[in-house]
Amino acid sequence: MSQENLGAKAFVAGEDLEAYRRVKLSAGSGTQVEYADAGEGFIGITADKVSQGDFVTVNLKTRGRTFKVVADGVIAVGGSLYGAADGKVSATVSGSIQGTVLEAAAADLEVIEAVLA
Repeated sequence: MSQENLGAKAFVAGEDLEAYRRVKLSAGSGTQVEYADAGEGFIGITADKVSQGDFVTVNLKTRGRTFKVVADGVIAVGGSLYGAADGKVSATVSGSIQGTVLEAAAADLEVIEAVLA
């Protein structure tokens, strides 16, 4: 019997992954993840940097908490965030709004806090 998951889950990294990036399930897999790119949905945020084939903890997307995310350029505090390449987030409209920024990002690769939609 499987257990209900209430926050984080371990998956196999389908590629080298950095911490605090959006990930999606790899095609045809329920156990492997890869970066979610611009405009793509995602299941959660990586907790650590890992190499392909290693286990990675993914903080599953949920409401009622905040997440650290990696910015792809400048994002104003209070602004909407969208998915960007390599699991990052951006102020550039691409697909659906994926959350709201609680801290401003002044440059690419800054780690900021956000509430996910």
